Amino acid sequence: MDKKIITLLQRGCLALTFLLTFSCDSILDINTDPFAAGDDQIAEQPGLLMTTVITSISSDKVMETNLFNRWSQHYVGAGASVFSEADNYSIPAYPQTNTWSTYYVSALKNASRGEQLALSVGEQNTAAQFKIIQAFAFYHLTLMFEDIPFSESLNTDVLFPKGDTQENVLKGIVQMIDQAIADIDITNNEKISGEDLLFKGDLTRWIKFANSIKIKTLMVLAQKDPTYAKSRLEKAFNDDHVDELAEQVQLDYYDDLTNANQFYKLHYQYAGGQSLFFYASNPFIDLLRGSNDPRIDIFYDRPEGTSEAVPHRGVDPGSRSSFTVTSSLSLHFISATSPDFWVTAAEMRFLRAEAILKGWISGDASDADQYYKEGIILNIIHLNNLATVLDSGRGITQGEFDIYIGGLPDLDNLSDANAIKAVYQQGYIETFNRGMDAWTYVRRTGYPENKPLPVDAVLSSHITRLPYSPSEVSANPNIPKQKALDLPMWFMSSN
Repeated sequence: MDKKIITLLQRGCLALTFLLTFSCDSILDINTDPFAAGDDQIAEQPGLLMTTVITSISSDKVMETNLFNRWSQHYVGAGASVFSEADNYSIPAYPQTNTWSTYYVSALKNASRGEQLALSVGEQNTAAQFKIIQAFAFYHLTLMFEDIPFSESLNTDVLFPKGDTQENVLKGIVQMIDQAIADIDITNNEKISGEDLLFKGDLTRWIKFANSIKIKTLMVLAQKDPTYAKSRLEKAFNDDHVDELAEQVQLDYYDDLTNANQFYKLHYQYAGGQSLFFYASNPFIDLLRGSNDPRIDIFYDRPEGTSEAVPHRGVDPGSRSSFTVTSSLSLHFISATSPDFWVTAAEMRFLRAEAILKGWISGDASDADQYYKEGIILNIIHLNNLATVLDSGRGITQGEFDIYIGGLPDLDNLSDANAIKAVYQQGYIETFNRGMDAWTYVRRTGYPENKPLPVDAVLSSHITRLPYSPSEVSANPNIPKQKALDLPMWFMSSN
């Protein structure tokens, strides 16, 4: 094994050893931001504005848009009709309505206000922190809705902001990030620290976060406009970005119900803390079985009556099931303290391997192979180091790790098509339970190939977007015309 891979492994600690129905409204009752201050408290305080922005985004990621995990077919909402119906693309009201409001009002409005307050007193670093968060919010919005209000959306003099094309939004995000990074002066201590729930004012980590968003954005752009993306990707990968486990971007939650992860609250309030709603997806479980991937026991809990020969059972996307016969989403991901991961080190490795293989940045197949294998190692260490996995003692053992890594192909011994497919497979697995990243990955790469439509799907193809918020459509005459929900977005390779 390559010395660098061995070093990576040594740096981490591989740990050894009923069907329910309820209303959408009752579920939404739990999805309140656990940390955010009221509007009257935050209006003129940049620190509290930052706390509200961060927690609002995270609240939406872990709860409202959890359905993106199911649209990516990592698991299936088979335990309750409110989830299985959304799996079939019968979209409930809450994702587009609440998500639109969360990002434009709770996140972008407050971040813009915070930036202006900071600029009014000459705090460039604070303003840059807010600008980076705005870029992150716009990145999510365009990947959920495609064409969105962007250039005029934060201008308080514009009553009805026009929609911008996805291409212009994505390129605008790159410009926002470049400006924010240029404005940061790490020697200047005027910044948000205590209320910065991500980095506690560490500006070096803010820069790495910004460059990582930039890399993700450019990877989305590169398929459609490689001329624009290639030189910028080369520079972004060479600049400081999230590269180590200790640098990962995450929001931590706490072991009390008030400040707990909202996904856990759902299970606590409606299932007594058990995993009764979400189950293993047959396409994904078959993918893991096909390569004897040991991560399967971290992702899913085994049902009753299984054997070592066939320890897991899945269910088809869009189906209903019972926890007694199907592998359920593991309690490893249903904990009060489960972090919300925004950027991971493994993700960056897989993107770099892909960019090399596609000729978007310099390097050859052996370089891509190095990043590909480092990504797998980092993901396994990341999963093994989750507090819930450490507590359960069910992490991947050294022996399991050695067998799995030893069975992986060398990319430089594969055809171009099979090499990129190998990277896609690992990149797809790595996004497990990170809904927005997973759904974006599936749409951007077209992997997995030949995904089955959900049972009783109401669309003829896989869903590609959320519909615009009905309240925004009725209030803003300049909102873009709604496109078919299964029409490929501009960035998609199938477009």
